Amino acid sequence: MARQTSCRMTDGLHTPSHMSPAQAAQAAGVSRWTVMRAIKDQLLLATRDNRNHWRIDPEDFDRWRASTVRTVEFAHPMHTQNDTPETLVKVATLEAENGQLRERLLEAQADRDAWRKMAQKRRSWWPWGR
Repeated sequence: MARQTSCRMTDGLHTPSHMSPAQAAQAAGVSRWTVMRAIKDQLLLATRDNRNHWRIDPEDFDRWRASTVRTVEFAHPMHTQNDTPETLVKVATLEAENGQLRERLLEAQADRDAWRKMAQKRRSWWPWGR
């Protein structure tokens, strides 16, 4: 038996009148648990139907998504040509410092490896190292 869902017309497109948490999660690009946590914390309004399934109104979902869900671009904006000269100088300084620290790390690792090699040669001389 085919399952029917109610739909409403919005700008000529058929959209479901209510969404499940899984559908809401897919639409928002988040996990179902994120949607369920929002329902539990009453950040996203939802009701249960007669079959104990969650129903989310698309308007409530849109409000929640607009106020809560952030895209990767919003969280981590790319550098643009509008960066201030001070920012560009600071980035260049940090990149130079990063390069120096990498060199020091490689030197320390080489020194550690040399000491380890000497200790392993010496170990054969120690009576307890055999």
